[in-house]
Amino acid sequence: MDANGPADYTAGMNMILRARLLAVVLASCALAFPGSRACAGVDGVDPGTGHLWTQIKDDTYAQKDPFYKGVDAMSSKLNDEMGALKAKRAAMIADTDEWDFCMKEVDASRAQLTSAMAMLAKAATPDTWEDAKDKIGEAWHRSQLAVDAMNATRTT
Repeated sequence: MDANGPADYTAGMNMILRARLLAVVLASCALAFPGSRACAGVDGVDPGTGHLWTQIKDDTYAQKDPFYKGVDAMSSKLNDEMGALKAKRAAMIADTDEWDFCMKEVDASRAQLTSAMAMLAKAATPDTWEDAKDKIGEAWHRSQLAVDAMNATRTT
């Protein structure tokens, strides 16, 4: 306890609690405003691209051919999205730091999808194929979150 009694101690504790609460509120606000670097905090993907995965996600090993075609369509869609993002970046004159930071996640998700596609091509049994298929789904979801985050960034 403080030398001046319980009232001073309580006042000091209240001040510390208020300071902590203020810090939490300010941190939350910083992440909520556009332009923050919370790129991975996007809550969903464009339903227009999600359907590509939902159409093939339940395919079995016996349905490999349609699955491969679906994965190729997803890969092409991601390439188109990345092309559009790169064209948008080429036209930017300011505020490029956030854009470039978030674009690294798009590139990383593209690499993950490419790796999963290579793994899928080597899968020779239903078990290894199913594992590779799961990796495709994870990579696709990550890529769409990354593209969605890019579309949410502030640009000028």
